[in-house]
Amino acid sequence: MAIVLRYVDSLGFVKERFIGIVHVKDTSSLTLKNAINEVLTSNKLSFSQIRGQGYDGASNMRGEFNGLKALILQENDTAFYVHCFAHQLQLVVVAVAKKDDGVSDFFEQISLVVNVVCASCKRKDLLREQARERVQKGLCSGDLETGRGLNQETTLVRAGETRWGSHFNTLTSLMKLFADVLVVLDFVKEEGGTLANRQQASGILAYFKSYEFVFYLHTMYDILHLTGTLSKQLQRKDLDILEAASMLYIGARNRRTTKTNRFHFEVEIFNTVVDMQLTEYRDRFSETSTQLLKYMAALSPCDSFAQFDKSKLLKLGKLYKYDFDDSDMIDLEGQLEIFYHSCIKDERFTSLKGISDLSRLMVSTGKHRSYPLVYKLLKLAVILPVATASVERCFLKLKLLKTDLRNKIGDEFLNDTLLCNVETEALTKVEDEKVMERFQKMYARR
Repeated sequence: MAIVLRYVDSLGFVKERFIGIVHVKDTSSLTLKNAINEVLTSNKLSFSQIRGQGYDGASNMRGEFNGLKALILQENDTAFYVHCFAHQLQLVVVAVAKKDDGVSDFFEQISLVVNVVCASCKRKDLLREQARERVQKGLCSGDLETGRGLNQETTLVRAGETRWGSHFNTLTSLMKLFADVLVVLDFVKEEGGTLANRQQASGILAYFKSYEFVFYLHTMYDILHLTGTLSKQLQRKDLDILEAASMLYIGARNRRTTKTNRFHFEVEIFNTVVDMQLTEYRDRFSETSTQLLKYMAALSPCDSFAQFDKSKLLKLGKLYKYDFDDSDMIDLEGQLEIFYHSCIKDERFTSLKGISDLSRLMVSTGKHRSYPLVYKLLKLAVILPVATASVERCFLKLKLLKTDLRNKIGDEFLNDTLLCNVETEALTKVEDEKVMERFQKMYARR
């Protein structure tokens, strides 16, 4: 199990730091909780200091009664849980693809296309040869440009079952190689080894000629393109929860009521798919998370603190009862009023894009000392986890370290080497002389 801490440093910057991996005997929530407790204790930390926890959607992690989230909340009810935003985005796409019959049929057909075209080396070679000839003709006629990275050899990309970002790559490769794929399918239709193969190719070619296929191809291409871009943005280390939430929500659309072909494709297909996405987004946010986001939005410095609302921020402070007692709440109300008026008159605070920017600027201008309770409230908002990308990147580093030739590395040594490999930024501050001095003070070696 990999553990990453998210915190705000002394300069107001949001940091995510890998603190280690732990060997666990099983993945039950109680085992994971005890392992995390040991790591925190060894670093002179405790569950009482946690103000946010984030995981993927596994039942042992987010279970309402016996999940890791619930066990930690039993000890500290201000350790608010946030389901990984990037993971939620993937689940939304999967849910829509399974619930909508048209989308589900479309991806089944796309999977069949890849299977038929890439079923043998002969077909792959034919696809590659057709693509090469098309590129040569385009270059000779001037329809294609030359340059570094352009016109690279490619093939149909097979989509993964668990990574819906790969489906976008599949659609991209299909659109790029569409003319070449048609040639291969015609070949299979005429000269396929079995009747089933010829019928498959004939069925795909007929589906390609339908307007539904073209509509779904471009619709899902645009949707997956947007979700892919969002997914990459949601995996940034410095992303705050307000910015992440604003990325995920889309406004509602108007409906048409006339039963025409346009109504069918615009309302019954396109709007239905988008509505299903919005519904999935809303359903996946718990009531507590929604409340937190609503209150935290009042901290946003965008448009000269246009969303500032003192009443919502006071409600947010009450949620963190261990950080703000009754006297603090009285002081917080006064500080919020003065803070707001001082910021809207300060030109340095007029062009901020998010609460992360506000945190850094408060420290650089010294306002974190003038308004310590406001800054504490801001830090509580900033440290809420957004995505588990940092944890996953750390865990994937194990592939580079524990290889077949180094498969006997012990847990402690593996943890130390992984820390050195992940936290390279922190290691740059360590002087070589101090390292050598430490080794010289150790016991003699052979």
